[in-house]
Amino acid sequence: MDSLICSNVSVQYPEFSLALQFTIPSGKLVSIIGPSGCGKSTTLQIISGLLPTQTGSIILKGDDITHTPVHERNIALVFQEYALFPHMNVEQNIAYSLTLKHVPNSEKFEKVVALLNLVGLEGYEKRKIGELSGGERQRVAFARALASKPDVLLLDEPLSALDAKNRKYLRHQIKSIHKKTDSTTIYVTHEQV
Repeated sequence: MDSLICSNVSVQYPEFSLALQFTIPSGKLVSIIGPSGCGKSTTLQIISGLLPTQTGSIILKGDDITHTPVHERNIALVFQEYALFPHMNVEQNIAYSLTLKHVPNSEKFEKVVALLNLVGLEGYEKRKIGELSGGERQRVAFARALASKPDVLLLDEPLSALDAKNRKYLRHQIKSIHKKTDSTTIYVTHEQV
């Protein structure tokens, strides 16, 4: 089954217009590559519901989610700025979406540990966000996004703030994580993947 369909979706601004028409099969990793200002991030914001569409429809696993509120779409978005809660440790950041879904505390820790293993941060549960490198913070952001078991994972230039060595490492991590989770993933970047 097709996981995500954007059918005749468009937005129009005074200085910019964007038209989307694509289908992404379930479980695929797709990259959107282009220069700054071409609409890559706008595309992700439309899919996630942060920006409304003016025309067209967004279908997720057979359901029309065009007018579904952001919090009711099972879509996770990872930003380039990490967007982690600085007052929470690693475990609390990852468990946040599990708390919102009312996952029992007895299950939360097991899920957090499994996600930390998935992103290569075993034993980091109690670390403060300020103690982590940029690459470690981004892996925590990935783990937090995956905690909710999203139907679609959106990655908005998640590696642009990192040095070349960390970018290369995390690109391989993203591919590896994708294979292990089989999630439908859209990766936006301005450079070759």
